[in-house]
Amino acid sequence: MHLRSLDLEEFRSYHRLRIDLDPRGLRLSGPNASGKSTLFEAIAMLATTRSPRSSAEREVINWGSGRDVGFPPYARIHGSVTRAAGDVDLEIALQADPERPGNTRKQIKLNGRSVRAMDAVGALKAVLFSPEDVALVSGPPSGRRRYLDLTISQLDGGYLRALSRYNRVLAQRNSLLKALARHRVVPTSAAAGSQLAFWDTELVAFGSVVVSRRLAVVHRLSQLARQRFEWLTRGGSLSLSYQPSLILPALGEGAGGVDGDGLQAMVSREFEIRLGEARTDEVRRGMSLVGPHRDDVAFTAAGVDIAVYGSRGQQRLAVIALKLAEADLMTEVALEPPVLLLDDVLSELDEAHRSLLTETAARLGAQVLVSATDESLLDAPDLAGMPRARVETGVIELAAS
Repeated sequence: MHLRSLDLEEFRSYHRLRIDLDPRGLRLSGPNASGKSTLFEAIAMLATTRSPRSSAEREVINWGSGRDVGFPPYARIHGSVTRAAGDVDLEIALQADPERPGNTRKQIKLNGRSVRAMDAVGALKAVLFSPEDVALVSGPPSGRRRYLDLTISQLDGGYLRALSRYNRVLAQRNSLLKALARHRVVPTSAAAGSQLAFWDTELVAFGSVVVSRRLAVVHRLSQLARQRFEWLTRGGSLSLSYQPSLILPALGEGAGGVDGDGLQAMVSREFEIRLGEARTDEVRRGMSLVGPHRDDVAFTAAGVDIAVYGSRGQQRLAVIALKLAEADLMTEVALEPPVLLLDDVLSELDEAHRSLLTETAARLGAQVLVSATDESLLDAPDLAGMPRARVETGVIELAAS
């Protein structure tokens, strides 16, 4: 799988850009704030339909766009992708909503046809490495949940559909719980039970899909990341474990030994039990306290929680191992490697680990786009055959071959 071409229009600092990409990838250099990360953000957005850098899509639109022709500000991303399953064209168009400041209207097209986000996610598979990713270990649980959602959604359309339904049900259920709390309804009353029954059933139905899929994916990611971490650290041990708000002692460290249907049934039963136990607290506090929206992932090395006790360097290597494991998993599922986006990560590593990372990336056989402010970092032997380019304030110039 590789990206053949990328077109950007009014996307952050890029007013107009068209770049044809070599199947091997691209080495991109330039100063800070020149547009290197923006290019990678656009590619990642084609893969997931969401920005990896911002939850507010209005931020990716160039603020001055459309002014000369009387249109609301807009942005457009278009990419052509070569895959074993067949070539595809992807397009995302964003426009500021003049009636609701701060909001955007989004249109997604797959091969020229308007589709829902869930039908486009994963058509291009990409793994993005950036220095900020260290927060996957040291940051809040919400970042780890978001990472899982974006990763699994590229692999499984059913997961994205279940997650979307779950989030809608969760919002409706929370609204009801707030109303019950506001009116001081007794949690054990028939009125509370009858009003919550439908939303409880829906929450369990979709939430059990989300939790069971996350459990299975984290279990496999842990196996793959352990191998990558051992390679990066010459013998270190890394483990990932999913931390659900449900009590699932029978699963051990993950989902090993439990088939998909059995795992989902187990999660569903535990979900129902925990909702019953949490009913009083939920009605009193006016919020849902059980479900995948409360879950987390733990990173341990030699049995030690590295989010708390690990060094910055150890946390960074754990994230690199995780991202390589993500690429391994996508290759397993899609039977071809994803596009790798290495956004200024080489400067964060010592020479030995830079060499290990570029060597590993080369062995994957993936299209690799790698950026750096220091051009000399792009001279690694494993990157030598890739085209070079330089970016300055949203303009990319390819170097002569």
